Amino acid sequence: MSPISINPLPALGTVVVALLLGVSAGWVVNGWRLDAKVAGIESTQAKAESKQASDTVKTMKVDAESIHTAAVEFTAIKNDIGPKLDALKKELKNAKALPPGCRPDDVRVRSLDAAIEAANKAATGP
Repeated sequence: MSPISINPLPALGTVVVALLLGVSAGWVVNGWRLDAKVAGIESTQAKAESKQASDTVKTMKVDAESIHTAAVEFTAIKNDIGPKLDALKKELKNAKALPPGCRPDDVRVRSLDAAIEAANKAATGP
């Protein structure tokens, strides 16, 4: 027997343990790296969604203001033209009937012109 004898079994065990520790450490470090990458992607996605939501809110505010402005204009037109149309209806209802084949008189023509003018004004706005 030689004075220095090495038993291969404990040496092999030490190598296997060292190899398992190295693989485990690499696995953990790779997991940290991938977790950081996923966190970066999630952060980017969250920022994009936040910007999109903010842009949507801004668009909705502009649209709401436009709707409000249109509603105010409609109310003004309705309040202005409503009594005129009522008076015109009353006037046309109370006008004497035309005989067959006859042309409308000046009063009816003016009333019809006023109705056309009011309708055109309502269609184009104030």
